[in-house]
Amino acid sequence: MIDKILIVNPGPVYPVTSMSQMRTHNMIRTLSKDFRVDLLTPYVDDESFNTAHESMASQGGEYIGIKSAKNRSNLLKKRTAQALEYLAYYITGADREITTYKRNNKRIKEIIKERGYKTVISNYWEGSLYYKYLDKGIFKILDPHYAVGENLDVLKRLNKRTFRYFFEKRRLLNNMRLEKEVIDVSDLLLPLSKRNLEEFRKINPDKPMLLIPDGAELDYYLNYPKIPDPRTILFYGAIGSNQNKKAFWRLFNNILPGLKKEFPGLRLLVVGSNPPDEIKSLDNGNDIIVTGFVEDVRPWLGQARLCIIPLELGSGFRGRVIELMAMGVPVAGTHNALDSIDMENRVHGYVSDDDEQLIHYCTDLLRDNELHNSISKSARKFVKENYSLEATFGKLNDYLKTLVTDGLC
Repeated sequence: MIDKILIVNPGPVYPVTSMSQMRTHNMIRTLSKDFRVDLLTPYVDDESFNTAHESMASQGGEYIGIKSAKNRSNLLKKRTAQALEYLAYYITGADREITTYKRNNKRIKEIIKERGYKTVISNYWEGSLYYKYLDKGIFKILDPHYAVGENLDVLKRLNKRTFRYFFEKRRLLNNMRLEKEVIDVSDLLLPLSKRNLEEFRKINPDKPMLLIPDGAELDYYLNYPKIPDPRTILFYGAIGSNQNKKAFWRLFNNILPGLKKEFPGLRLLVVGSNPPDEIKSLDNGNDIIVTGFVEDVRPWLGQARLCIIPLELGSGFRGRVIELMAMGVPVAGTHNALDSIDMENRVHGYVSDDDEQLIHYCTDLLRDNELHNSISKSARKFVKENYSLEATFGKLNDYLKTLVTDGLC
């Protein structure tokens, strides 16, 4: 019988500033309608603890915080731990994040046992290695967020003769072994894209899986009144990450100049947290605007005629694309950026890995109002049908209620 569910995340969930945090938050919101849901994460300081506590209390659950292993007050100990993590990476291929997460495994296991949780949802396989040590009577759900196999495919684009390729390949192969260990002891997997599901089927074809893409509170975006500027194009994403920085420079150096030949008055709007100094310095208050983190993205997204996302690196589900489509902002991007959405090219948006083709697509959207409006309407309809909270996390809620009804959990 499920009387309460514990969700475990290897990093803070609140305040929500990233799409992975938003995924966990929306899962908590949806499951809290029928179950008592508690959250366990490391916390950085008293402020982050209080924010998480208040957020969970507002949803009828409890926040259980454990002091983050990354935040030691002793600087010498912190630097020593970091040095040991790097040493382990270069000598054995151990992932630095996994080395950090392992420090919390014993305490997580103790909390689950002490509080009598029988259903646990753990985020990221690397933060779920403690699953191997839990009692067999606990129903273990794994929300991996991505598959290591996807990152291996991306790695193939690197020069195989470099040290970076050697060390990264060794790390990823080691991660695949650990990923399989966690998947094998889990009772249910929650892949977030069809590509995810295919990768996990290769690892364990008999493991029960429930496809749960990133859902969103769509009305928040669908009902927002927007007045797009016909000369504004958008780049949207947390720019502190390596994959988004690389995508931004690809847009800035390869795509934007081609568009400006046809539309010299174009304005580039860059929205996202943690932009590095070299990107912030491009803001001239005129044709390049870099916002940094904003509390409400809608006024900024609503200004854009279209958004370009030329991602090459990274894996997982691109939840920000759902926000854009719900706002009716046409999206053009690479397969890496858009394939997880499972949208139809030239109907819900535009997909190509070729910069010249992306320039061509964007030129059409900038010139042709009828085409722009058609793509905008199709995108909004598509996300309403496929990416509401009910259509995504609601499936997990129904699945768990069925287990209760059937007496299986």
